[in-house]
Amino acid sequence: MRHILYSLAVAASIAGLAGCNDKAAPAANAPAAPTLADATSAKAAEAAKQAVIANAREKADKSTPLENYQALESGNQLMYSYLALAGMPVDYRDIARNVSADYARSSDEFQKNDLLKALQPKIDASVAAARANRYFKIVLSDPVQKYDFDKQGFPLNSSVWENGAYRYFNDNSAYHLSFTNGEAFRYLSNVPEDAARNIEHLRGTYNALELVVYCFAQEADTASRQVKAEIVKVAVRDKKGNVLAQQ
Repeated sequence: MRHILYSLAVAASIAGLAGCNDKAAPAANAPAAPTLADATSAKAAEAAKQAVIANAREKADKSTPLENYQALESGNQLMYSYLALAGMPVDYRDIARNVSADYARSSDEFQKNDLLKALQPKIDASVAAARANRYFKIVLSDPVQKYDFDKQGFPLNSSVWENGAYRYFNDNSAYHLSFTNGEAFRYLSNVPEDAARNIEHLRGTYNALELVVYCFAQEADTASRQVKAEIVKVAVRDKKGNVLAQQ
């Protein structure tokens, strides 16, 4: 059974869980021209710092075949990806509690030690596999909002592009996934009219569409146990697997 994937935003700590169909924020007035004080402010310095970090991140190889993207369906998979990127010593006991119900339930230290010895090679192999293939895909339900005629496309689910949003799985919620370039996928734009009409029609039918997000795991944020990933491609498809639009 596929585990459930959840999304949260930083602002959710105040406002509650972020919904998958958040309304677009109202358009803001045109910003004033920057002043010298703005350019030398702490905000400008932080923006420059983040730009340096973004440029330093390893980028996906866009020529990687889509069939090489592994399906990400479990928090334990995300955990192994995090461990592969973090480059820190593996806490086998902590990992064992997540991957083995017998280990987590046992109060017999000898039994737990025997289980741990058996689990360690499997844990090492899973971390190595995650390190060898950093390309993965996730499938999200309820992917698009209503058609935007000005953009000639569909606003995507806010949990994909929203700054500060992250996702997790209910089987292991300690590890999170966030996107480093989500703003570039705020809209599924320039959708041909026939495809757009089909998507808009299906959008009104419960659970008729899904969004496939193809990603490349770039780095681990050890402060929040997050895997930060670059979105390579997104595709809207119907439940039969037919791709209706992509970018």
